[in-house]
Amino acid sequence: MLLINSCHSVNDNEYFYKIDKEFTEADHDQKKIYSLYQQELKKYTKTNDLKYLVSSKYGEIFFNTDNKAKKISLIYELIRINDNHYDYITAACNFFLALELEDTSPKLCLQFLNEAIKIEEKSLIKNFLPHMYHTKGRWYFNHGSYSLAKIYFGKALINFNKHDTVYIASMHHNFALCDLKTGNFDSGIKQTEYAINILKAKKKFTSDDKIFMHTMVANLGLFYFNKKDYVNAEKYFINEITFAKSEQTLSFNGVKKIEKLISIYQADKRLEKVKEVILLYRDLLPKTTSLKSKIVICEILVRYYIKNDDIRNSKKYSDLLIKYNNQNTVDISNEIDNVSNVLNGYILKNINQQYDVKIERQKRRSILLIFLIITVIAIAIRVIFKIRKKNEKEKNVLEEEKIILENNKENLEKDLQLQQGKIKNLHLNLNLKIETEKAFLENLKKIRRSKNIDAESTVRDLFFKINNLLQIDQKNHDLINESSIENKEFMEKLSKRFSILTDHELRLCVYYRLNLSSKEVSLLENITPGSARVYKAKIKAKMKLDKEEDLGIFLNSIK
Repeated sequence: MLLINSCHSVNDNEYFYKIDKEFTEADHDQKKIYSLYQQELKKYTKTNDLKYLVSSKYGEIFFNTDNKAKKISLIYELIRINDNHYDYITAACNFFLALELEDTSPKLCLQFLNEAIKIEEKSLIKNFLPHMYHTKGRWYFNHGSYSLAKIYFGKALINFNKHDTVYIASMHHNFALCDLKTGNFDSGIKQTEYAINILKAKKKFTSDDKIFMHTMVANLGLFYFNKKDYVNAEKYFINEITFAKSEQTLSFNGVKKIEKLISIYQADKRLEKVKEVILLYRDLLPKTTSLKSKIVICEILVRYYIKNDDIRNSKKYSDLLIKYNNQNTVDISNEIDNVSNVLNGYILKNINQQYDVKIERQKRRSILLIFLIITVIAIAIRVIFKIRKKNEKEKNVLEEEKIILENNKENLEKDLQLQQGKIKNLHLNLNLKIETEKAFLENLKKIRRSKNIDAESTVRDLFFKINNLLQIDQKNHDLINESSIENKEFMEKLSKRFSILTDHELRLCVYYRLNLSSKEVSLLENITPGSARVYKAKIKAKMKLDKEEDLGIFLNSIK
């Protein structure tokens, strides 16, 4: 037997775990479940908190267990209300839908189950996960994929709590059923016996535990029957008959096992035993609630009476078989229609909601886009205005600087012309001084050569020339001194750069800066032209200039 019901473990969302536990432990007590539902609904009415609306809707699922379509509709509604706010509820709803659709919509069942597993595997504490693995293993089992079924039963077994005795026993029993389908009967017997021993260790048995224990014991008959060990098989199948008599009903699996017992009796030609089983079927048929079981019982009875040429009973149970099949067809059709209507209604509703949401999102995007466009335009206008203002300001500044530069250029040109004039006058004075000195020397030579010259006249002429020389020197010094501030600044800069230069050498650099020749410098400093050339060479050496490098050009480059 593959168990369908699941239990819940502690969840990180403690509140929903607590509520789930309360509803589960109510054990189909509709009054208690309704009271819990009303309790959660009152909390929502008082606080308007989404959590309590979700918990009340969650409880509503538990007192609508008989109406499958209604239950599915409530689960879908809860998914919509929860809207992925609480992972516990999202996982639970997907899992519940998978369980509800397991028989009618296998593909949709697997889709919801996979979604639930994906959510649950990410949780720190896994509440539904072992039961989800169990259900997925059962899905593969029902679809003939027994190796995959075993994998998921194994995953479930690993994730169950050690105190979940029934579920642990169930997983080993499920391994055994997979072995039965694949022909590994000895392994199946061992797994079943192991599962029985696990369940026996449970101290307190419920009615469900007793039924499960009987199912596992009876299933041992199937393994021995397939092994052709009919003695042991008969022993376990008789237990099924005993159980059916005590319960006064037959389950679908019970009917199929007892049918195996009929085949054993027929093979051994124990016809009285066969008749006893047939009478049991006939006696329990009206009391059996499962329509599926009734159909199988009628099929067995019809085959039996046709084989024994009992026309009356074969017709009777044929008519019942047709009736039950028709009823089953109607029930299945109604269930499929109800489920389809619920699914289609939810899908349409969901599509409409999604469409409305898309429209609303599009409106918001449009409003946001318009706002962004207006903002960008406003920023662009402001930026353009600032740029224009800045450009105008820079333009005005440039115009002012242009005027200042033009004025400075004019002043510089005037200063340059003035300086050039001074230099020209300096050169003229120096030439004049040279000519006067030559004349003075000539007069001295004349006095020396001539003995009859008029001494007084000659002395007067020499005095006049000396006076001219003094005036020329004064003019030269005046020209030099006119630029004394500029020369002083120049010598300070030069001294900072070349601290090794003496004061005399710094003063000589002023002359070299004016491009005066050695002879002209010698006249200004009253030194010989040779000495002026020596000083010039020393200054270039101290400045580490090449011999070919022009000292005047270098000095003029210093700013």
